[in-house]
Amino acid sequence: MIEYKRMPYIMEVGCMKQAYLRVVFLLLIIFVFSITSYAQTSAQTSGIFVKKISVSFPEYLFKFVGSKTSSVQYIKLFEDKESKGYILKAWVFQPVSTKQTGVNYKIRAVSPDGKSEYFEELAGVRDGSYVRLPQLLVIIPAKYTLYVNSQVIDGEKNGTSNGGDLNVPIFGDSEQAGIRLLLRTATGYREVSDDEQISKDDVVLLQIFAGRFPTGGYRIELNEPDVVYPVGNNPGKITFTGTFYRPKPTDMVTQAFTTPSKTVEIGKLPAGQYEIVVDIKDLGEFRKVLNVK
Repeated sequence: MIEYKRMPYIMEVGCMKQAYLRVVFLLLIIFVFSITSYAQTSAQTSGIFVKKISVSFPEYLFKFVGSKTSSVQYIKLFEDKESKGYILKAWVFQPVSTKQTGVNYKIRAVSPDGKSEYFEELAGVRDGSYVRLPQLLVIIPAKYTLYVNSQVIDGEKNGTSNGGDLNVPIFGDSEQAGIRLLLRTATGYREVSDDEQISKDDVVLLQIFAGRFPTGGYRIELNEPDVVYPVGNNPGKITFTGTFYRPKPTDMVTQAFTTPSKTVEIGKLPAGQYEIVVDIKDLGEFRKVLNVK
């Protein structure tokens, strides 16, 4: 009888490999925490600490927020009474064939009332069809909310997010192109009137519609919004840019009247006045004023 002794050897090697990975991971954690003492002191004095790190972490440790075209991955390292720390990285899908410029990532720490903000801005790094944010160690004050551009990290949404198109019916007259501001309610959605003051606890949505067209094949695509929060007597401003695409003569499209639209969630906003600016290439520029109390 032939005895096979290969399997125990393979199992032993596998166990050794797992042990080796555990040791490597432990060393990585020790490395990160070895600099957090200095980082916490720096964050307390300057408001935010941001440092690029080259160590690698298993992907299963990261949480993900974002959409199909942009994503932020993070690990929450700690939180105490004074500060909290994260490992961050991110990407934006931007094919080389597009005519868009480079992507900058703004790492922001925003106070609970939205009146104070610390930030660091870093240029994205091109990687094929993606523009990536290098892996960072970020430490901010404990009561502040962390954002990467407009994407909130690890917490209830308290600012804007361009997290993809929502399936929301078009409100009111949509024969001509325009925009509407909506609020999420217990039963669905409702439109915000021009002179209305909304609560900082309301969830705000932006609806963009292109008007009525005789066929399908039209669509609206948006970039990440640019957000400036109100500070003192200075109003805030939320700017959306994008492109309106029309079907090519050779495209197979629906032979029926359509109203191209896109609805995105802005989220909850700190108190103050905001100018909402929507500038869509080949469609037009639209403006609204939103008052939050």
